[in-house]
Amino acid sequence: DAMRLEGRRQGLVLDLGPFTEGEQPYQVWMAKAVTVENTNEPALVGKLAIAGYTRDLWQLPKEQLPAAVQRGGKVRTGFYQIFKEHVEQLQVLNDYLTDARSPPCPITSPVRRRVVILIETERPAFIFQDVNRFRKKKVPAISSAPSPSSAPIVHDPIPPSEAVFQWWWGDPNGGVGHWKNYHPHVCIQLEKALATNERFKACDEDVPIDEVRYCLKRLSRERPFDYIEQSNVQGFREPFLPSHVITVDCALFDDVDRATGNCFVQFQRGNPKRRRPVRRIRRGENAGLEIGGEPCNVCFSDTGFLTGCDAHHVICESCCRAGLRIMVGDISQTDHLLCGCLTVKDVTALEGLAHRADETMQAVIQKPHEDVMARKEFDMEVLHLRRAFALADRIPVNIFTSKVNEWCEKVRLKATEHLYHACCHPGCGMENWILQVDFDRDYRSNGRYAWFCRKGHKNSVLPVQDDIDEMNKNILMHPEFYTDRCGTDSLALRRFRLCPGCVDAGLLTFAVHEAGCKQWPGTRSAHRHCFCFSCTRPWGSGNDGTCAHSVRCLDPGIQQVRTKRGADGSQFLEIGFINAEAYIKWVQGRGDCP
Repeated sequence: DAMRLEGRRQGLVLDLGPFTEGEQPYQVWMAKAVTVENTNEPALVGKLAIAGYTRDLWQLPKEQLPAAVQRGGKVRTGFYQIFKEHVEQLQVLNDYLTDARSPPCPITSPVRRRVVILIETERPAFIFQDVNRFRKKKVPAISSAPSPSSAPIVHDPIPPSEAVFQWWWGDPNGGVGHWKNYHPHVCIQLEKALATNERFKACDEDVPIDEVRYCLKRLSRERPFDYIEQSNVQGFREPFLPSHVITVDCALFDDVDRATGNCFVQFQRGNPKRRRPVRRIRRGENAGLEIGGEPCNVCFSDTGFLTGCDAHHVICESCCRAGLRIMVGDISQTDHLLCGCLTVKDVTALEGLAHRADETMQAVIQKPHEDVMARKEFDMEVLHLRRAFALADRIPVNIFTSKVNEWCEKVRLKATEHLYHACCHPGCGMENWILQVDFDRDYRSNGRYAWFCRKGHKNSVLPVQDDIDEMNKNILMHPEFYTDRCGTDSLALRRFRLCPGCVDAGLLTFAVHEAGCKQWPGTRSAHRHCFCFSCTRPWGSGNDGTCAHSVRCLDPGIQQVRTKRGADGSQFLEIGFINAEAYIKWVQGRGDCP
C-alpha cells in the first residue's frame, strides 16, 4: 500500500530487522522482471528473471502454493528477500544477466536471497468475522447442580490397544498435506498420558512428547488451542496471532474426531505458533503399518539411525536431510542442531550424517517410493533442496557432504572475524580482508591508516566515533590559555592539543604542554611528529607551511576532529577549529554557540 501511494513499482518494501528476533539483517524488495541476454547463463538466457531467478518460481502450480491461494487468494509476483549487505551485489548480478555482450560473471560468492510471494485475499477471516470468536466462553450461572444428562458426553469407542496418533504433514491451515503416523513407541507414551493424567484428559494442560522441544495438547470446544493472552504477557519467540488459533472446528478434523474428543495439537515449547493438528484414530488401514525400532526424535513417525549425540537420539532419513539443509543455510546457529544436542564441534557426527544423507538421497532417486504419499513427500523435499542450493540440473551425489564442509568452514571463519579488519565494500568476502596484526605491522607502524583489500578496494581503519567524541570533549573542557607567556617565544599557549601528524595517520594522540617553548615535543626523538603548540603547523624552518621560533604565529582556536568521506568513498580524519572566545562566552551564557 505504501508503494502504491508513492507511485513505486519496485524498490525496498520492508526492512525485517525491527520485526524479527535478534534484528535479523534481511529486507524484502520488489523488482520488475528483466530479460536475460547473457549467453553465459544458458538456463536463463531468453527468459524473464527476477532477482537472478527465473520468473517461473513466482508462478508455480496451485497445488504447490499455500492453501490461501486455493481458497481464492491472488498471487502478486516480484517480491524477494535479500541479505542487507548483498543489495548492491544483486544489482551487479542483474547488470551481468542483462548484458548482451556476455561478459564473464563478476560475482564470486552467491547472493543470499529467496523468493517471496504476496497473497491478496478479499476478506481476511480473523478480521471481519465475529470479534468474540476466540474469546473464552463464560459458563452461565445455574441455581442448582446440573443433572448428569445436561453435561456434554464424549463417546470414545477406540480401545487404547487399538489407538494410534497421527499428525498432519503439510499446511496446518488446510490445503496440501496428509495424515502421518507417530511411531508406536510415541503412541504408547501418549496413550499412557491420556489414561493417567486427568488434567491432560480434561484439556487443562499439555504433556511433553519428547525431552527437547515438543508438547501435545488436547482440544475441546470450550478449550481451543489459544495462546493469544499468554503471548501478550509472556512474550513467545514469535507472536501468537488470532489466525494461529486451532479449534475442534478445524477443517482437518472430521466429525468422528470431534465427537470422540480425539482432536489434539502438537506445538513447540515456548513458541506455540509452531504447531500442527494431531488426531487419535483406530489402528487400521489408515493408520499404516507397524514400525520397529526407536522413533525419530524430530517427526516421531519413522525409525532411523543414531545422530551421534550423548543422548543416543534417533533421526529418520527424511528429517536428517531436511535438518542438514536448514542447518547449512544459517552459520549463526552453531548449537542445538538436528536432534537438539549436536553443536558445530561435533564434526565427526555431522560428517557421518551428511554421508548417510547423500546415500539415502541417491537411493531414493534411483528407486522411488512405491507409496504415493511417500513419493509426494520426497518430490517436495527435492523441490526445497533445489531452491535452497540453487540446483538446476541433477542433484550431485555428495551434495550434503560438500555443503556441510562449506558450512563448517564458514563457521570457522566467522569465529575469527574479530581478528580481521573487514573490507567496507559490499559483498567483498572474508578471504580478501586483512588481519589486524598484519595491518598494525605493515600500515599502522608506518603512519598509514588506509589499506587495500585483495580485490583493490580502499579501506580506512579509524578510531570509533565514541573515542572521537571523548577526545573532542576533553579538548573542550579546557578552552582557556594556561599561560600568557611561554618560554623563548613569549606566546599564550593552551594546555592540550591533538597531534596533527597522528590525525593525518588516522590516530588520536593527546598532547599535553607543561612548560618551555612552543615546540612540541621539546626533542624530536620523543615523538615521531613535531609541531607548534600555538598554530599546530609542523615544526621546521618556518618555510613551506612549517613553523619555527623565528615565526610569530597565531593561535587558530580550539581543535576538534571528525571523520570525513573522500571523493573515492574512503574515510579520513579532519581537524577543525572553534573560536575560543566565542565558545567561552556561550558556555557562560553570554552569546550564541560558535
